[in-house]
This record gives sequence, C-alpha cells and structure tokens, in this order.
Amino acid sequence: MRMILFLVLASFFACGKTKMSASDGKCQTTGTVVDFDGLDGCGYLIKLKDGKLLNPVALPEGVRLKNNQSIRFDYHVLHDMASICMAESEMIQITCFEDLIAETGPVDCAKISNPFAVKWMSKAIDRHNPVKIIKYQMGGKWTFAFHAEPNSTYLYDCDGNLLCQSNGDENDDCHRQYLNFISKGKTIWQGEGVWD
Repeated sequence: MRMILFLVLASFFACGKTKMSASDGKCQTTGTVVDFDGLDGCGYLIKLKDGKLLNPVALPEGVRLKNNQSIRFDYHVLHDMASICMAESEMIQITCFEDLIAETGPVDCAKISNPFAVKWMSKAIDRHNPVKIIKYQMGGKWTFAFHAEPNSTYLYDCDGNLLCQSNGDENDDCHRQYLNFISKGKTIWQGEGVWD
C-alpha cells in the first residue's frame, strides 16, 4: 500500500515539474503581476487582460513574483480557501509558470522604463536585489545603476555589461572612472528593500 501511495505521489510531482518548464510552452493564460501590498491582507495579485484579479496563494517551488512582471501561467481555482484581501476574484494555485521577457531585438535604451521587460536587467535584479535602479546618460550612452543595501552600486551599460561595482567608497575605481562623472539620472524602478 505504501509503495502504491509513493508511486502516485511521485507521478503527481513529476507531472507538476514538467508543467513548470518554461520551454514547453504549455501555459495558456497571460497576465501582469501587480503589487497590492497597500491593501489589507493583499500582496502580489495577477491582473488578467479583462481586468480580473487572481490571488496566487500557492506558487510552484522557486517562483518569485515581481511588480509589473508579465507572465504566462495555468492555474486551479482554490474554492475552499478564504482571503482577507477582498480585491481578488479568485484564489488560485499556479500549476504552470513562465516569465515573459519582452526582448526580441536590440533594446532602445532611452525608452527603458520597466527593467523587468529587459532580459539582462531582470537577471541583474535577481542577482543584486537592488532597492533602486537609476538610468543615467554618460558620454552620450545610457548606463544603469543598481543600488543595493547597504551601500553597493552595480553600474551596467545598455547591453548588460557590468562596468563596475562599488561598496560605497567614493575613492574606489568605480567612482573615479564612472560614478563621479554621471549627471542626475531618472529612477526607473524602486523596491521596498532586500528580499530572500
């Protein structure tokens, strides 16, 4: 009996992992992650094209949602769960997940306003956990400073090449070669702090 139960559970989890693969292209629903943290009991909700809001209370292992993130996903409605958020239409379990990064060709640096829509920026956000990203023009080219806690700065060019990094020392190479020469920039993203 235990062996049968084990095989059934193993098959269930194996199927779940297959659905999680971003490369299968099996996810059918598209939406945008929206931060509703300002409302009591709410966090990240998923907004569908028709305006319907879904509350993803059960995520696959390793999935982390981000504000303004475009995603493709499948889900099951969780009918037996209660929520204090009250903004969502349904509470859901995500069964298939794909992060849609709209980067199909060269990036127009001057127009970047959503770092999650640029593949290398989305990866840099995961790598550095910044609290703010500022876009600067330096010598006729665009650069992007990822400011992380406590005093770290990672400066990238528009192609995603790391130009330098600083731990806050205004006399380090990063400041002397780059940071001291950039003019006032524009904040294109600001988070609430470091996440796990």
